[in-house]
Amino acid sequence: MASRWSGLAIVGLWLASFAGCSGESTSGNHTGGTSHSGGATQTAGKSQAGKGGGHAGSGGTAAAHGGSAGHAIAESGAGGEETAGRGGSDRGGRSAGGQSAAGQSAAGQSAAGRGGELTVGGASGGPVVGGSAGSAGTIATGGAGGTGGVPFGWGCRAIAYRDGVCDCGCGIADVDCADGDIDHCERCNAEGACNGAECPGHIDPDNTARCEPAPLGWSCSNRYYDDGESCDCGCGIKDPDCKDDKATSCDACQDFGACSHGPCPSSIAADDNSTCFVPKGWLCGFDYGDGSCDCGCGVVDIDCASEKADACEYCPSLGCAPYGCSDAIVPDDNAVCTKAPPGWTCAARLYRDGTGCDCGCGFPDPDCKSQDVSACDRCNDPYSCSGQACPGIIDADNNAFCSQPPPPADWKCQYYYWLSDRQCSCGCGAPDPDCRGTTTDFCDNCPICGPSNCPMQISPTDVSQCKPAPAGWTCDSTHYLDGICDCGCGLVDPDCEFDTSRYCYSCPVEGCSAGYCSRIVPHDTSQCTFEIPSTWTCPRNFYSDGLCDCGCGAVDRDCASADVGHCAVCNNEGSCSTTSCPGTISPTDSSTCSP
Repeated sequence: MASRWSGLAIVGLWLASFAGCSGESTSGNHTGGTSHSGGATQTAGKSQAGKGGGHAGSGGTAAAHGGSAGHAIAESGAGGEETAGRGGSDRGGRSAGGQSAAGQSAAGQSAAGRGGELTVGGASGGPVVGGSAGSAGTIATGGAGGTGGVPFGWGCRAIAYRDGVCDCGCGIADVDCADGDIDHCERCNAEGACNGAECPGHIDPDNTARCEPAPLGWSCSNRYYDDGESCDCGCGIKDPDCKDDKATSCDACQDFGACSHGPCPSSIAADDNSTCFVPKGWLCGFDYGDGSCDCGCGVVDIDCASEKADACEYCPSLGCAPYGCSDAIVPDDNAVCTKAPPGWTCAARLYRDGTGCDCGCGFPDPDCKSQDVSACDRCNDPYSCSGQACPGIIDADNNAFCSQPPPPADWKCQYYYWLSDRQCSCGCGAPDPDCRGTTTDFCDNCPICGPSNCPMQISPTDVSQCKPAPAGWTCDSTHYLDGICDCGCGLVDPDCEFDTSRYCYSCPVEGCSAGYCSRIVPHDTSQCTFEIPSTWTCPRNFYSDGLCDCGCGAVDRDCASADVGHCAVCNNEGSCSTTSCPGTISPTDSSTCSP
């Protein structure tokens, strides 16, 4: 018997589906078929739902009141989701769209509802959305389907277009409006409109499809400004809907564009509800006043019911407990942690040890009364960013970190060796503030004074300078014992493993070679095959470089003779001639110029 009734049920569902294609609709959920004209009339008790165009979505799900015979489930235009028309005031369902512009509306208690709402335009609908209103029906008969469409740019709900009410502020002029006169606006705050107040609200008198902009500085939606409904706060300027400037007047504190992010009062400033207030010392960004009790953030969150750890709901990653609140939060002060956080760079035992405010350690010490540098007791703990005693280079407003002034003019090392690398760089021409002492024992690296022999090449009396090279060394002192075999410097560099030019790695320009290792004596790396005349005034590396340079105080070895006719370049830097050859060079002495 059960299988028989199951079979009858399946047949019944098949017949109901077939009936849908013939223009008649039964109650209940239904899958729409192809495009149809309006359905046949039906007696009260089974509200007739007209069919939307095209291949509709799933059947309607909302109940519609029929006639006196009782309630019945009605399809809302083959795929509807809304209640079928009630008393002519409610709309028909949404159709999934198709070839006809809209279907019939379900019958209501008095007049029929409006036509179905297309979500996708069909062949006859074009690039439009929605349908026009259906005609009125009787108590038992569904209204006729609409045929119109919603133009691109319409910002309000599709059902509001061509519904017999003049809607304004929807981005596109409503065909229900006789003209663009603001006095004809009947509804100015439809869902999706740019205005939230009753007509005329902030509708632009010259273009009733749009709104006048909110005052400059308003950061929230234009719709919320002076909408007559709620006091919107944190939007940059005061909402006229607020009775005063107090945060206690706020109705909405987390509008899109507001500075606050939680239920009122959130982080709204107590005496200026247009702005937010986050207490100094708060570490966790937008989490203050977001509706949940955030802990380990340096200051007790306004959302917390108490200062106790058991009030905590969340521990943000920017706070002292980025891995979770469990066992990390102080039981009686949920703003701080029981142990040093991961960002703490100084000795862990110094965090919240009660002995003084430790600064420059990468995270605020709870022992500090404030985050100003004036609160610091110690500024040069090991691994603090400041190597000097307070105030050192501690940031004036955030004593967990250091400021970074530019290096002085006499700093010779690369910029990244200056400050805040927590390394004492010696021999750089100026003292490194990262150095915690003035002797070579504190040197961590020697970027230019023999890095491989640091600190042996640092001056014992001034760690900012390199140790002077021995007498007779003609190159810069920084090249002596720097780990590189430097040649042509008057003395053999101890870095040269063998006294042969084949092992020369560097030939400093200030040495006898003027930068050319080919000039080094093969079996004496301290000397060159020739000397550059002491009277030579042009760049040293121009001497014997393959070009005959003239007017340089000495005849260049590249010149075949002292005759000006052999000169290749006459106006080098340091030459007595300022013009190209022959310039003012002496015809018979290419080292000088004619009077």
